[in-house]
Amino acid sequence: MMRYIVVWPTAAIMTMMLVMLIAIHLLSDEAVDYEIKQDLRQKTDAAYFKVSIENGELVIAEDFEYESENVCFVIVKRDGKVVEGRYPEGVESELGNYRVRNNRSFVVNSDEKYYVRDLRIGKYRDKGLFIRGILKVSDAQSFYRRIEIISYFSMAAFFAVILLYEIFFAKKISRELKDMCKTAESIGTSLDMSQRMKSASHFYETEILRQANNRMLDRVEQTFQIQEQFTSDVAHELRTPVATLLAQCQYAIEKVHDKEEFDEVLEVVYRQSEKINTIIMQLLKFSRLDQDRIEIRNEEVDLALICQTICEEWQDKARDKVSIQMHLKEAVTMGDIGLISIIIQNLISNAVKFSHPKGIIEVFTGEDEQQVFVTVRDYGVGITPENTELVFRRFYQCDESRSAEGFGLGLPLSKKIAEKCGGRITLESEPDKGSTFTLYLPRK
Repeated sequence: MMRYIVVWPTAAIMTMMLVMLIAIHLLSDEAVDYEIKQDLRQKTDAAYFKVSIENGELVIAEDFEYESENVCFVIVKRDGKVVEGRYPEGVESELGNYRVRNNRSFVVNSDEKYYVRDLRIGKYRDKGLFIRGILKVSDAQSFYRRIEIISYFSMAAFFAVILLYEIFFAKKISRELKDMCKTAESIGTSLDMSQRMKSASHFYETEILRQANNRMLDRVEQTFQIQEQFTSDVAHELRTPVATLLAQCQYAIEKVHDKEEFDEVLEVVYRQSEKINTIIMQLLKFSRLDQDRIEIRNEEVDLALICQTICEEWQDKARDKVSIQMHLKEAVTMGDIGLISIIIQNLISNAVKFSHPKGIIEVFTGEDEQQVFVTVRDYGVGITPENTELVFRRFYQCDESRSAEGFGLGLPLSKKIAEKCGGRITLESEPDKGSTFTLYLPRK
């Protein structure tokens, strides 16, 4: 862990520091040389305005200084002979041999290196007079070298602080990541999905990582719970018909002696087998939808026509128990006719199942600019607010006694199919006032 958090950033910082130091060293000589020349030029130009020739005589201002920091000034003739001032000690013999070069800088190399700049003042006794600025390079360089050394140490100190800062916080981050890894390993070993990663970190990144992992664990725990509940519900739903089958078979073996009794037993066995088959087929549909193993056809679907057909079928089945009223307007979409028919079938059968005797069921179809809809409204027992979301859970039944027909798979299957077709199902319900289910699908 520390190899990635500390070593690689540290190596990068050290490499950057080395590159910068090399660059500074390579560029510093040129920079220092340039600054020295600029310093000589500026001071010589400033001194130039403090001397003049008036009526052929040299006039020097009272505040004129023959030495300004590292620069010395002399007044010379064109041949280099000194009129006023004096050369720095030890260089008169060298500089005296150099003729004046008006408005130019030049270098004198002796035992020491000097930069020299000459500026013409005017005519003095019919001859040209010049101010000459002399700068000993080694004296000037010492100042800039001190600055350079200070820069090196400042940069080293800066990178050292950054490095220490990085190591300190990298260790804290690493400690928190190790704690998260321990929690993950503990969950993997014990399969205790209730554990969560804890952190008192003030680091945004590790906090985001912790929250993301905990959200993932929440979903995994929920999936485990749903799976356990699903297994329990399947066992519960299949236990009754299977027990009935076994009881009828045992009864037939031991006590049935004529064809009439045998036919009665066979009819019970058939009904229970049909119930088991229905559960299995619906579970298979769920599984195929979850795994995207059902090919969803894209064909034109007339919702009004489908609703009319299904409503007429259920009216025949229900006879006078309920009255199905149709309010069908044009509603055409693209999708799988078979799957959409399953949704509408389940919504209408659900309304019939929970309607009061002689109750009314209303079925509406229509469309707007973006979607089409099928609404099934009943005025039956209704659903309590706490159950409005639960009815779309597999095997959930509002009637805890499970005395009502069905297995609690119709609405969850309908919702799953609607989502696969790019739609959704909404529910509005009040206890003892009825329920309204609406299927929305994209418009053609």
